[in-house]
Amino acid sequence: MTTTELRASTTAFDASATRGPRCLGRGRRRVGVPALLLTVTTLFGVAVGRFVLYEPHHVATPAAPAAPTTEQTVARLEAAVRRDPGDTASLVALGRAYLRRAIETADPSYYSLSSRALDRVDAITPGSNDALLTRGALELSLHQFANARAVATQVNAREPAQPDALAIMVDASVELGDYDGAATLLQELLDHRPGLAAYSRASYLRELHGDYAGAEVAMRQAAVAGSGSGFDNATITTFLGDLEFAQGHVAAAAAEYDRALKPRVHPPLAELGRAKTLAAFGRTNDAILVLQRLTNRYPLPAAVALLGDLQARAGRTADAARSYELVRAITKLQQAAGQVTDLELAVFEADHAADPAAAAAAVDLARRAYDARPGNVFAADALAWALVNSGDAAAARPLINQSRRLGTPDALLHYHAAVVLDATGESGAARDELTRAFTTNPWFSFLHRDAATALAAKLGVAVPAAWSAS
Repeated sequence: MTTTELRASTTAFDASATRGPRCLGRGRRRVGVPALLLTVTTLFGVAVGRFVLYEPHHVATPAAPAAPTTEQTVARLEAAVRRDPGDTASLVALGRAYLRRAIETADPSYYSLSSRALDRVDAITPGSNDALLTRGALELSLHQFANARAVATQVNAREPAQPDALAIMVDASVELGDYDGAATLLQELLDHRPGLAAYSRASYLRELHGDYAGAEVAMRQAAVAGSGSGFDNATITTFLGDLEFAQGHVAAAAAEYDRALKPRVHPPLAELGRAKTLAAFGRTNDAILVLQRLTNRYPLPAAVALLGDLQARAGRTADAARSYELVRAITKLQQAAGQVTDLELAVFEADHAADPAAAAAAVDLARRAYDARPGNVFAADALAWALVNSGDAAAARPLINQSRRLGTPDALLHYHAAVVLDATGESGAARDELTRAFTTNPWFSFLHRDAATALAAKLGVAVPAAWSAS
């Protein structure tokens, strides 16, 4: 099944929304903020980051108290494995709990703890499906996508209908740029388990192919099929806000983010989305305050990077510089824990390179990301952007064709393409791309607004009217 066929199959998705078990699965979405760093995965609840993963409906875990915190779960499971070092069920559950704790605390050292717990399981019972699936989720968190797909494929070979394995394989295939392969796997997941996992992934694939209406339909189906937990519902609502924001519908996005923040739970991405809408409404100082509060609790590079960009726009250059250095410091911690950060860091460094050496370093990062994921449209975009910022527009030119090959309506992709085309002397094409970026979402970047204004003046493109109010 091709991604085009999947995109067109809205009727089938609508019909399947009313059948099959309602599982808390997980789909995966790209965070709707330009040039953000290091999205992460959470397990067995919903994601803080680009991925939402699978529901371990089949995993035998020890009984737990009602609604324990993850910290309490970790303590209970650590005690269980101290009592019985051969308790593989507790070790697998501990690996999952560590992974979730990494998300809750933004402490990447928990990734290493998760890996160690799973290593102990492998030493006792090699090849356990439960451990392999948790390992696959960990590899997704670490952006080790080829490893994640390989691990899940082992389970899929034994149990072709295993939905958790299919979900991980879909995620990894999308990240590796195998979009048609991902669509085929997703259809299998829809056939076997038409729930939150499948619909949210369908939403992302549709979005990648420019079908925003279909993406929203699928995400709303994911909400209907969800578990009913407050955090899961709030996260799906956040994703709907991201879809609205990506289309420049700021008021609608703000309403979704506000709904996501009403329950007791406060998904960090909803707070990040709220900050974006405040900035779009011209309330930059309010947005900065929201981000400061958020990053004090969750030092997510995505939020810290946006904080720096808004501080720079507000003329607070010293504060912005500190925020950017914090992004780099967090990245180093993530790298030390085994997380691959090349793609996100390449775009960040290309955005903020202060000299030729820094620009060249961004190109090196982008090449590594592209080599690891040559079919991924965002990897092609990252390398094109790094190259044009290093002065090599000719090398960037063929890459923007790759980045736009799916018809992805990401305004930042089109802005990057406009810059490359202008640098290669293709003014008409550059004008078209810049116009598309402005039309799709005027708020594609707070960092690049001045540069985009200058490019618009050069190309004779009217800047978005909405900018005059912010």
